[in-house]
Amino acid sequence: MKSMYVKKDIQQAMVENARNREIAIRYGNHFGKRPDIITYPDEVLDLIKQGATSFHASEELWENPKLIVSDMRPADVAKLRKGWDLILDIDSPVWKISKITAWLIIQALKDFGISSISVKFSGNKGFHIGVPFEAFPETYREQKTKDLFPDAPRRIATFLLDYINQTYIAVKENQIVFGEGLKRRFRVPYEKLLKVTGKSMEKLTFRHCSKCRKKIDVKTERKVEFYCPKCSNSIKSEDKQFEKCPKCKILMEKFEGKKSLCSCGSNESYIMFNPSSIIEVDTILISSRHLFRMPYSMHEKSGLVSIPFNPDKILEFEKKYARPEIIKVSKHIFIDRDKTERNEASMLLGKALAFSDQKEEVKIKKEYEEVGEAVPETLFPPTIKKMLEGLEDGRKRALFILINFLKCVGWSHDLIEKRIKEWNKKNKGPLKEQIIIGQLRYQKNKERVPPPNYDKDYYSGIGITPAEEEMRFKNPVRYALARRG
Repeated sequence: MKSMYVKKDIQQAMVENARNREIAIRYGNHFGKRPDIITYPDEVLDLIKQGATSFHASEELWENPKLIVSDMRPADVAKLRKGWDLILDIDSPVWKISKITAWLIIQALKDFGISSISVKFSGNKGFHIGVPFEAFPETYREQKTKDLFPDAPRRIATFLLDYINQTYIAVKENQIVFGEGLKRRFRVPYEKLLKVTGKSMEKLTFRHCSKCRKKIDVKTERKVEFYCPKCSNSIKSEDKQFEKCPKCKILMEKFEGKKSLCSCGSNESYIMFNPSSIIEVDTILISSRHLFRMPYSMHEKSGLVSIPFNPDKILEFEKKYARPEIIKVSKHIFIDRDKTERNEASMLLGKALAFSDQKEEVKIKKEYEEVGEAVPETLFPPTIKKMLEGLEDGRKRALFILINFLKCVGWSHDLIEKRIKEWNKKNKGPLKEQIIIGQLRYQKNKERVPPPNYDKDYYSGIGITPAEEEMRFKNPVRYALARRG
C-alpha cells in the first residue's frame, strides 16, 4: 500500500483534488482530527508514515477549510462555503447492478446536456459520479447556488433515480430490462434477481395506476371472491378469472367487490421496478461536511484503490483494475474544472428542484387531469407563444416549461413531440436531439404537473416577462383553460 503513495504523480493528483476541500484522514479504524487540509505532495507520504490508511474529502468547497468548527451557525457556514461539487455515490450489493446503474445515471446526465461528467471506482462496491460546481448557475430562484447544499444534491440524486427508472428501466414479461430504448440493454430475469438479492417480488417492484400514474399500495389491491353454488364455500383470490371449489371440484362463481384498484376509480395497472430495493444512492442521505473517498485513496476493507477512469467505459470496468500494485495516474481527472462549461447543469438543477416541489404538493388539480379536448395554440398565453418562436438563451429551461404546459392543456404525446421538434428548429442554436428525446421519453408516463407559476423566476431567467393579462392567473395553464372556457 505505501509503495503506491510514494509515487509523486499520485501525491500530486491527490493534492489537486484536495484544493479548497476539508480533508479527513483515516488511521485504521478511526479518523484523525477534523478539519485538516493537504497542500503539498510530501504531506501525503508524511501522513502515511504516521499510520494513515485512507484519505477523504468534503463535497463542499471552502474559502478556508481550517476555519470550520463543528458548532458553527448555518449563516457562518454559508459565508465560508464557496461551492460544492455534485458527487453521486452509487452502490449495490450486486456488482453488475452497480455498473448498470452508474451507466444509466451517466446517460441521464448527458440527456440533460452535461458533458463535464467524471467517474471513479469507489474502492469497494460502487462508483462516484462527479459534476463540478462550475457547471451550475450562480443563482437559482434568487438564491445563491452555493447555499443550496446539501438540499440540492439530495434532490438531484432522488430525481435522477426516478428519471432512469421512468426512462431506461422497464418491466417486461418476467424480466427487468435495464437500458430500455438504448443500443445496449441488459435483461435480468426475475428469478435471477430474486436469487442474487434475496429480495421478494413485492420489494423489487411496485404497481402504478395506468390512468393517474399514482403508486398503488399493495394492501389496497382488489381481491376477487369466488363462491361455490353447491356447498357455499368461498375463496378470496387476486383477480383470477376462474377458481375450482376444492370440495366439489366444480367451477365457482365470481363475485367482485365494488372497490377499485386505485382511488381514481381505475382497475388498470402496470408494474415498475423499485430501484431503491437494490440500489443505494448515498447522496440522498448526505449532510453538511459530508465526505467522499478521494481519488487514489485505498479502501481498508477491499484493499483496492479509488481510481478515476473514462465514464464511457463504466460497463467494462472490473475491480481488478484497481489493484494498488498496478495503479497509475489516469488521464481522466475526477472533477475536471478546466473542462467545465458554465451553467450546463442549469436544466438539471431546475428540474430536480421542481420535481421535489411537485412531489411535496402531489395534489394534482382535477382541472389538469380532466382537460378533455386539447387547447388550441391560438389560446396559449403570450409567454408560451413567445417561447415557441424560438430562443437564444434559456432553451433547456423553456423545454421543461413547454412539455409540462402542453401536457396540462390536453396535448397528446405525439403532438407534443412534433411541436417541440418544430420549436427546437427555431432556436438560435438548437438543443441536441438527445436532450429533446430524453425529456420527451421521461415525461411520457409522468403525471400531469403544471409548469412553474408566474411568480417564479423561470420566465424572467430566459428573458421573457409575463404579460399583465397573464398575471391574474397562477400559471400559463390556468390562463389557457380560462380562455377556452
